[in-house]
Amino acid sequence: MSVASSYTFPCIKFQNYPSYSTKPTILTIRNSQAEGPIRRPVAPSPPKPSNIPPPIITTSAPPKPVAVTTSEGKNVITLEFQRQKAKELQGYFRQKKLEEANQGPFFGFIAKNEISNGRWAMFGFAVGMLTEYATGSDFVDQVKILLSNFGIVDLE
Repeated sequence: MSVASSYTFPCIKFQNYPSYSTKPTILTIRNSQAEGPIRRPVAPSPPKPSNIPPPIITTSAPPKPVAVTTSEGKNVITLEFQRQKAKELQGYFRQKKLEEANQGPFFGFIAKNEISNGRWAMFGFAVGMLTEYATGSDFVDQVKILLSNFGIVDLE
């Protein structure tokens, strides 16, 4: 029999001072082996709002599909106006994307091409080193073998 199971605490109680209240609350942690029904704590009721006027419910006609309407001296932006502006923005960014894609030369010394060229050079160097290790012939001998096997140059 272990020390932990020799005596079990039925519950542990803590006093808690929440930030929204000056009255302490008691937090109870029950042991799973405690006798009796499990009592769930009751949630505190939310504080009631003070001096907030009730919402005003008005029934009016559906909004007009006009871009900007004026009511009581205020400019009101309608849903149709927002849809129109969203479509314009989509067209604008689509055009910007096409302009960026068409800028600059496709060939030449640009960063994208130089990165690709460097990667292919590293790959070729690694393949050359592995081939030299596997065959025992250096780079010059490999080129001679390649040219003679393809029948480009007759080297003996």
